[in-house]
Formats: sequence, C-alpha cells, structure tokens
Amino acid sequence: SEKLNRILTHFYLNVRKVDGNFYKTSSLENLRFSLNRHLQLTRKDGIDIIKDHDFRSSNMSFRAAMKELKTNGKGDTKHFPEIKEEELKQIYSSALLKLDTPYHLQNKVQFDIRLYFSRRGGENFSKMTKFTFAVKKDVETGREFVYKSMDELNKNNRENNKTVTSGIMPARPGDPSCPVFSFKLYTSKLNDKCERLWQRPKNSFFEADTTWYCASPIGEKTLSSFMGNLSFQLNLSRRYTNHSIRATGATLLSRANFNNAQIM
Repeated sequence: SEKLNRILTHFYLNVRKVDGNFYKTSSLENLRFSLNRHLQLTRKDGIDIIKDHDFRSSNMSFRAAMKELKTNGKGDTKHFPEIKEEELKQIYSSALLKLDTPYHLQNKVQFDIRLYFSRRGGENFSKMTKFTFAVKKDVETGREFVYKSMDELNKNNRENNKTVTSGIMPARPGDPSCPVFSFKLYTSKLNDKCERLWQRPKNSFFEADTTWYCASPIGEKTLSSFMGNLSFQLNLSRRYTNHSIRATGATLLSRANFNNAQIM
C-alpha cells in the first residue's frame, strides 16, 4: 500500500493523454475509479485507494490535480445545444425526412430513433441489426409502439446490469409523421441478405420494389455525421450534432412535466 500510494501521488499529477494533453476532470475521476475497481477485483485484501487511510497523501494529490485541471479549463462539462423548436418542426416537415425515397425514409427513421430513445451520439449505431428494435401492441389501448428488443453494452448499461434503461416510440395514428409507421415501412424494405439495421440506400429504385437497400451497411463515419449533414442540407442556424438530438429529447420530456429522475 505504501509503494502504491507513492506511485498514485505521482500518477494523478502527471498522467497525460497519448498526445501529451491533460485529461478532463471527469476522465481523471474515471481513471481513479477504474483503477480502484480493478484492484478490488484482483486482490484479496480488499484494498480501496479512494477510502483507505493508507492512501491519504495520494488522494490529496488527486484533489490538487482536479483543482489544477479546473483552473486550466479542463473541468467544464461539454453541453450540446438542443435543436430549436422551430428548427425541429423544419426538420420534420422537410423533404429530407419524407417517406418517398430510400434515403429520405432512412433519415426519418434514424432521426426518430435518436430522438425517442435518446441515443448518445453514434453509440452502437453501426452495430444495430434488424432485431435491435421491434414493434408491439399495447394490450389495453391497442396502440402500437417500437421498443428496444435487444440488450446492449453502452456507457450507462454495463456488464450484467439488468435495469431497463430504454423508453418506447409510440404510434401516432392518423399522423403522416407517425414514427411507428415509418419504422415498419423502413424495415419492410431492408435487404434480406444483410442483418444490419442501417443499410446503404439503392441509387435507383421503384416504389413498388420489395427492397430499397443494398446488402451492405452504412459506414460508421456516415452515421456519426448524420445530424451535422442534415443541419448543412437544411441550412439550420448552426451545425447540430447527434448529441443535440439527445439533448432535445430531454428538453421535450421536461416540457411534458417529467421530472429529472424520470428523464434520466
């Protein structure tokens, strides 16, 4: 413990990223937590580098490093701007989210899923399959909804965490922008030879074709730049990111009188 304490005292003050830059406070905090968890899993003596008195000096070093990082502007949490209400309406009413072409239909479904399920940036998007989401009908109301049917590893859902963290995407009967109708249409047009949910749209097609998409998935870079490209094409007030769609979902829930715990 004494030797480890000395190493950690030096580590907290001097750890850098590969490019030589400092980590943010949140990253340094995660590093310490991960080290502690690893030690507790691999050692039998129940060592705790965060709480044990033997690590008092290294924890003082940690607090000093955190203070220094904040002083140097490394403590700010990056908040992504929500999409303005009028621009959200502009997005949904634009031709780029219509259901008339493979490209536009895919835009609509991808935007819906990012918004309703509060997806974090590009997290797991390239790994999604046709089985990641499914449609069910509510027994009491008879109303259809899309739900996440497969468990996945993400930032908030680690290892054997059985907590249900997903919301649902309910149908809006009679609404031409109904997200369930769009989802069902999209999945019905996917290529049978590819299991990925996000497939490359065909360059030429007929509306009556059973398949609108190629037997190859969309690249990760294309998925990660989705909202940025949409912002540019629609000439929005700023170049929004995929994270902005997530932030917008949280704002909409807040306006609908959900409390913070429910939104989280």
